[in-house]
Amino acid sequence: MNKQKTQEQKEYYNKTAKEYDKWHIETKSAKIIDAWNFANLKKFVANNKIHKTLDLGCGTGRLSNSLLQISDQVYGVDVSTEVLKIAKKKYPKLKLSQAEVTDLPYQDNYFDLIIINGSLHHFFAVEETLKEAYRVLKSGGLFVLLGEPNKNYLKFYNPFFYLWALSRIFIKIADLFKAKQNIPDELMEPEAESYSPSRLKQQITQAGFEVKSFYTYDYFHRFANILSFEHKIIAKIFKHLGAAIQSFAIKK
Repeated sequence: MNKQKTQEQKEYYNKTAKEYDKWHIETKSAKIIDAWNFANLKKFVANNKIHKTLDLGCGTGRLSNSLLQISDQVYGVDVSTEVLKIAKKKYPKLKLSQAEVTDLPYQDNYFDLIIINGSLHHFFAVEETLKEAYRVLKSGGLFVLLGEPNKNYLKFYNPFFYLWALSRIFIKIADLFKAKQNIPDELMEPEAESYSPSRLKQQITQAGFEVKSFYTYDYFHRFANILSFEHKIIAKIFKHLGAAIQSFAIKK
């Protein structure tokens, strides 16, 4: 675990807590992707009875609150006290705690479902996080990893790289014709990790989980119907080349 980098992440999210929802949740693309991911999550959960769920890196609690649709109780942890203040105020039904994901305040075999939604790359502790998630998850419990950045995405051999490059050009041109809302330099998000899909899948397996579904997706288009098309067709042709990594697994 890189304590210096995790401290930088903690300080950043404490400092930007009031802007968190506006930057990470309220954008049109975020809402589309969140809804698509949640639909896929519900398919994976299917008929499993979920009593207790844990959201690791819960932020301001948006996903945690949605998880109450499929779980009797929802717990969330985050290192940022400031984002947790917002989450507790917005969603009083959630059971939220300030904690490190590598040292969770829960007993062994406690949860039926554990989810990490676009947060693992901020922890700088992949193997330790997976080990701790395995400890607190019940045998046969579900472990879900969503939206982790793919290290292979911006490689010259990846066709999605050129879509990304074109999108950056269009964004720059669009910015010339409208007022651009800049994030102050001192509030720019600190460095986070990215992962090789094959290596991350191996780490999940080595932690003791049985991977049931593992894929990447690209959200360049920002439309739900195209996300579904990419998932069914393009992701199978260009395996593990999409921007974000998804994994659905079960504790053996």
